[in-house]
Amino acid sequence: MSGKRIAVLSSAGGGGGGIAAKRMANAIDAGGRHRSEFIDIKSIGEALPQSVSPQKSLTNNIISDTHFTVEYPGFQRGWIIELLSNYDLINIHWASYLLSMSEILELAQKGKPILFMLHDFYYTTGGCHYPATCDQFGLGCHDCPQLDTSQCSPRVIQENYKLKKKIFSLPNVKIAAPSAFLRDAAVESGIISADRAHVLRNAYVPTKIFDVKKPFKRRILLIADSLNERRKHMQFALKVLAALHEVGEEFVVDVVGTAAPELLEYLRQHGVNHTFHGRITEHSRLVDIMSQADILLSASLEDNWPNILVEAGSYGVMPVVGPGHGCAEFVKTFDFGEIAASYEVPSFVNAMIKALSQKSTEKRAKAVSAIRQMHDPKKIAGDLNKILDKMPENTKELAAPNGRI
Repeated sequence: MSGKRIAVLSSAGGGGGGIAAKRMANAIDAGGRHRSEFIDIKSIGEALPQSVSPQKSLTNNIISDTHFTVEYPGFQRGWIIELLSNYDLINIHWASYLLSMSEILELAQKGKPILFMLHDFYYTTGGCHYPATCDQFGLGCHDCPQLDTSQCSPRVIQENYKLKKKIFSLPNVKIAAPSAFLRDAAVESGIISADRAHVLRNAYVPTKIFDVKKPFKRRILLIADSLNERRKHMQFALKVLAALHEVGEEFVVDVVGTAAPELLEYLRQHGVNHTFHGRITEHSRLVDIMSQADILLSASLEDNWPNILVEAGSYGVMPVVGPGHGCAEFVKTFDFGEIAASYEVPSFVNAMIKALSQKSTEKRAKAVSAIRQMHDPKKIAGDLNKILDKMPENTKELAAPNGRI
């Protein structure tokens, strides 16, 4: 597949998925082989009706309070199907509220080559973005434990899962994910075959040259946009920092984000030295802070291959993370950082002490170079081309194995 027009779809240009989508579009253009057009809700001038896909979360907050997306199947707009039919390939990132699953199915059944870029589990489930402790993943999403059934029937979730499974059954549809963790989970769920599932890192262009002699200042970076989302495990991270201080370790915490007042008060009460930077929208300011930090503390219970690990790692910030998901994969891939043995405070404290004691500028510089190379836009464009080369050209109209919905 060469010299193609690629539509890169994302609900918005902000947020983790939106930023990654825009960077992918730029990487495609940097590669010089294909041309991209970034399409979001703002550019087309409308979102899906609230009656089709309510933008509020319909989680019941029992096992998880992460956003839960509900869409009522069957809604299609002929004009957007016609618009996207003019592209040679559709690259779908997190495009809820922009494009309905029924519209995607129609395009797929028309033979349009489609590559999904998974930023979480949403496109492989009936509506949740991370399974949490659910044991229904890959089993049809019956009796969903995350859904607020007072607002939506469980049948809607089951139908959404069936619809997605039909989309992924078609040979012109593939998935990619920044982490092998998420790619493998999708394959193991049975929603797509291994030959149509790939690892494709997110692109990133560092804005500063890394100083290989950067001094170790015992500065810890904490990104705290949400104190309360359980998956992010921020309250746990605060306990880790307090315990680290109590055992006599000296350090300064750079807190970035719209941190709740309770977070800062907790740090003050426990004598943790910190600087609060507030919410930062200018990437250059964030780079300045990352350039001074040594360690990124991420206690997330579930994650993919977060932008912040790539960005911070590009400036020599060593991640300390929990086991069992994409963050641990990042640490192992670059042999850079520490993985706590478990989600217990003493385990994370031990990992933080190990990270604070590391002083090898050579090892850090090697990791920075590897992180920058792996996420270089031209390399990402080349990796994408390898996936696209094995995708069928626009094929004649197809039908999913069990027919249309």
